[in-house]
Formats: sequence, C-alpha cells, structure tokens
Amino acid sequence: MFRFQLFDVIQSKNPLKVGTDSMLLGSFIDSSFAKNALDIGAGTGVLSLMALQKNPDLLLDAVEIHSEAAEECSLNLKNSPWGNSAQVHAVDYLHFHPSKTYDLIFSNPPFYLDGLKSGDKSIDQAKHISRETYELFIQRTAELLNEEGRFYVIVPFDQLDYLQHLAAQNGLFPCQKITIHATEHKLNSRIILMFVKREEKLMESTLTVRLIGGGYTPEYIALTKNYHHTDLAAGN
Repeated sequence: MFRFQLFDVIQSKNPLKVGTDSMLLGSFIDSSFAKNALDIGAGTGVLSLMALQKNPDLLLDAVEIHSEAAEECSLNLKNSPWGNSAQVHAVDYLHFHPSKTYDLIFSNPPFYLDGLKSGDKSIDQAKHISRETYELFIQRTAELLNEEGRFYVIVPFDQLDYLQHLAAQNGLFPCQKITIHATEHKLNSRIILMFVKREEKLMESTLTVRLIGGGYTPEYIALTKNYHHTDLAAGN
C-alpha cells in the first residue's frame, strides 16, 4: 500500500506501482475548472484520486484494460473520500465509447514504443505500446476532448517530437511544457505536456526532482506537499 495524506493506494495486483512520474503528473494536473474527466490507463487510480482531491465535484471515468488492475483501481476509488464521483471501466481505451466528451483528459501511457518485451503479458501491456496503437490513442483522445478541454500527458523526453507530431495531426496544440530533470546532472528525463484544441502561447518550465547528494529538491517537495503522507523535507 502507498499512503497519501487523504487516501491510500492498494497496488498488489497492479503491474505498475505508484512512482515519481505519477506524483509529478498528478501534481501538475489542474482539475479545478473541469466537470467531466477521463483517466486513460488508470492503473491504481492514483491520478484520478489526485485530480479528485483538487476538485471533489469532478465526475470521472477511469479506463483500465488490465482486469485485476481495474479491480484495484475501483477499490481505491471506493475507499477514498470521493468514491461516488468515479466509475471504473475495465476495457481497452480504443473500445471505450462514452456518450459525452470531456473537459479534462489525462494519461501516463506505456513508455516503450515497439521495444523488447519481458514476456509477462500484464507488464508488457502496461509498459509497451505499438506505434499504430499510439497513433490511435492520440486520435481517440482528440475525439473525446471537448473544444475547451485540456489533455495532460507525461512521456519520455525522446518521444517529445513524435507526440507533438501526432497531436498536431489531430488538432491538439501544446500550451504548457514542463521538462523534468532527474538531477542537475541527469537532464531531460521526462516531459509533461498539456494540449488544447486551439493554438496558444506555449508556457515552458523545468523541474529537477532530486538533489545530487540525495533527497528531493525544494521545488519537487513544494509541488507534491499536498499529497505525500511523509515529510520529504525531513529526509533531505
């Protein structure tokens, strides 16, 4: 179990556990403006829970293809203070056909494009995605995002150009880009992007997660302070 300030996340059956990428993306997502939200590849449900903590009035759909992960996601949401605000769908996102569009969509998608797989089906499903499926993922997301909506996603730095190309093909424009550095000596680890359906001035920023000597940077601690159960500053 991973403990947060206002909720707990059971993750014994999930192929991917709560990690720094989820903490970063969940902390950057602004759900305050939204009425309807969609979590793609919800896993444990951690991103959904972080979005609901910011906006308890949010109505949320969480889609997770892995059946056991979907069960845990449902349990985590039901055990939270916002259990009545979310519905979990154990289905392939490309086969998910809601009757509405969304103000807010977010995803921490599989990181490996056509890479060497482990042989474990559930882990491979969580970590690997083909280029064809990735293209359909972006296309479907553009279809489900309403005209005033926002789409947040975190990807490896080396996928930035590919993602932006696919997004542009589907009428999605980046308006916020956060470059994540693991340390000041290990640059360009991840990219968080927010897309909208009209061209806007791109806001760019950077964030470094860890100090060279160990521990977390003050900027990371400040970003995640409303979620972590433990005091990260005490460990520095």
